[in-house]
Amino acid sequence: MAEHPLANLRKKLKEENLLDKPTSKSWTKVIFLLIVVCTLYTIHIYLPLKFGLILIPITALFSTTLAMTAHEGVHGSACRSKVGNISLAAIVFPLFAGLSMEYWREKHNVKHHAQPNVVYKDPDIHSWPFTFSQEEYNTSGPIRQFFQRHLQGWTFWPISLIVGHLMRFDGLKYLATKPFKSKRNKRITKIWLLDTSLIFVHFFLWLALPILLGLSWQVTLGFYVLLWGLVGTYLTAIFIVGHAGRPIITEYDHNWRLQIETARRIKFGKFGSFFFVGLDYQIEHHLLPALSHFHLPKAAPLVKEYAEERGWEYQELGFFRALWQSTVALHYAWKTPSLVLNEKGELDQPTN
Repeated sequence: MAEHPLANLRKKLKEENLLDKPTSKSWTKVIFLLIVVCTLYTIHIYLPLKFGLILIPITALFSTTLAMTAHEGVHGSACRSKVGNISLAAIVFPLFAGLSMEYWREKHNVKHHAQPNVVYKDPDIHSWPFTFSQEEYNTSGPIRQFFQRHLQGWTFWPISLIVGHLMRFDGLKYLATKPFKSKRNKRITKIWLLDTSLIFVHFFLWLALPILLGLSWQVTLGFYVLLWGLVGTYLTAIFIVGHAGRPIITEYDHNWRLQIETARRIKFGKFGSFFFVGLDYQIEHHLLPALSHFHLPKAAPLVKEYAEERGWEYQELGFFRALWQSTVALHYAWKTPSLVLNEKGELDQPTN
């Protein structure tokens, strides 16, 4: 058998002790963030409304960061043991965020990571009513085409305020329908039961318990909707800069180049990188999804060298520049054709 394309890169990473999964660091970060967000939530109870509204963007930022630590648990990159990764993901995704970890694994790990920015394959570039490519625009109806041509870029960020709630709804729908779609022996699994039960506990802790303890339902529901609305916008900003404006692919032959050239590295200092939980190193994460985000800064020069040795583009941008380029790309996505990554590793226009 031929040597694996990443064999030499993984050998270098192993020599630098970067393949180890720092369990204690992962749990320390999760516990620290839990303490921070619980403190912030408590402060909101006693603050006057106007000061609470001023504080809520900060509360949402830390809530987003905590939610993103489960992304590593689902990838199996946070802890050395499978039980540790599942436990971390379960505490953060269904219990804290109300998001199904099974749904996330299917959508993100299985579909997005396998074929990032590939038309009709990557769910992250198919989000009704938006389009990310000329191909999808051509298959849209006239009303949706009008939206994509004239309104998409302007409405994207306001609509991002419902992304967090839509992800939760999609997760609930996934859990509700899975027993009817799966094979008999996979309908009701232990993970499904854990996922479902913890989401019910999430809604009890966030909505029922505060009301039972004396808070008005208007304040409780309003805080929940606004907080997770802002979390959705933060999550959108984190994910969109990693891929938007990079090539959209119709066909491909070289998967490793696909992983590198459909992503970008966001240049951040340590402070900013803390909140991204490794997704500022989107290229490294896609090439090596099982690598802990604590090791990605040291892995980045090795991955960049790996790409440049092969003549592949390794794009690095500052966060705000990437945010601007991503937003502009969305404005013109309706007339941006996807590309073919051919057997020579070259990007070409489709032949038909």
